[in-house]
Amino acid sequence: MAYKVYFLTLGCKVNSYESAAIAKLLSQEGFEETDDPKDCDVYVVNTCAVTAEADRKSRQMIRKARRVAPQAVVVAMGCHTEMCKDEDGADITVGTSDRPSLVPLLLQKLKIREDSMEEDQLDAGTRFFEYGAVLLQEGTRAVVKIEDGCNNFCTYCIIPYSRGRVRSRSREAVLHEIEDLVKRGYTEFVITGIHLCSYEKELGHDSTALGELLQEIAAIEGVERIRLGSLEPYSMTDQLIGMLKENGKICPHFHLSLQSGSDSVLKRMNRKYDTALFRDVVRKLREAFPRASFTTDMICGFPGETEEEHKDSVAFAKEIGFTHIHVFPFSPREGTKAYAMPDQIDGGVKNRRTAQLRAVSDEMEEQRAREFIGETVEVLVEEFGDDGNFEGYCREYIRVSGTCEDAELSSGDLLEGQITETNGFSVCGKDFRKKNRK
Repeated sequence: MAYKVYFLTLGCKVNSYESAAIAKLLSQEGFEETDDPKDCDVYVVNTCAVTAEADRKSRQMIRKARRVAPQAVVVAMGCHTEMCKDEDGADITVGTSDRPSLVPLLLQKLKIREDSMEEDQLDAGTRFFEYGAVLLQEGTRAVVKIEDGCNNFCTYCIIPYSRGRVRSRSREAVLHEIEDLVKRGYTEFVITGIHLCSYEKELGHDSTALGELLQEIAAIEGVERIRLGSLEPYSMTDQLIGMLKENGKICPHFHLSLQSGSDSVLKRMNRKYDTALFRDVVRKLREAFPRASFTTDMICGFPGETEEEHKDSVAFAKEIGFTHIHVFPFSPREGTKAYAMPDQIDGGVKNRRTAQLRAVSDEMEEQRAREFIGETVEVLVEEFGDDGNFEGYCREYIRVSGTCEDAELSSGDLLEGQITETNGFSVCGKDFRKKNRK
């Protein structure tokens, strides 16, 4: 009888990708993934450490795994356990640098295999550990990881310590995975990593290496849309923007990490740009992609943030006109420089500022939806009914619902039609038709 394994994944897309990768490796050893945490032989908690709250939740979920599945081998992996290798409650603990040892350790624990680990299974901290083709989907989109690690050491961020320095996946492996996913029917690909624009930085390359890889991906027959993960403003050079513009498969939705709209706060954060550079990058991207959507992350209540700095941040967000802002109250993370900074902000003040910025985000998101009335959009179908109704996302990453004139719809179909009205943050249309693929 096959062993059953359950995954609980916390944190980002990269963590989700790595859970899928470990699931794939275990399936090759005869394990079966289950959705029932009470009926598993192995309970894997993939942890997060991006904030103090994420740390707390990671510890909580490891303890919960022991209560929910007392009969199971509890495995803790990921960023939190990289920082806390002696985590109580887990039978096996691996971080990010020794993640490749997870499967051999588990096989030994279950007495399935007693052979020793190969030396090259233990160096994920110094090179990109290759899992091979991994199936991870978000609706009808497939997620592909191309890079790990970060060299920036922003004062609030633990990631360079929990993930290590930049390590890039080989272009051959990336292209092979996408070719395999195209054969499975996927047409849209989300390219992700911890610090995407640093792809091949350890090889001495600049951000144009990412542009070159995206050109190679676009050349694969069957790839219709390429969506990018988080991008660093200072890496968005004129050359890279030009390469994105020339690449007809790039979705005009850019997640540019801002964190604050105050130059003085950005300096305390040790970010590598100011608002003038950010504004210029957005202008150039809008010139290259006139209908582009922009999303971002912003932190409220960073140590020492004054009311004036907060007002500057809100005003800058409004000026840019983001489609959506992921807003977070500052969470002091032990091990970072910001943890010991003076003038920590009161929790009530942080919550008030966070609520204010989230309200601004909601207003801009509704305004952005209204801008699409009368526009013709391309939609990748995610959900559909027999009556011709469908839902999906346009290239600009706006949720679209509507009706299609074609008799049969399938998940993954590309439709084209005109937007006639809005429904909050989403848009609606009718009489869409299937789009002929190139």
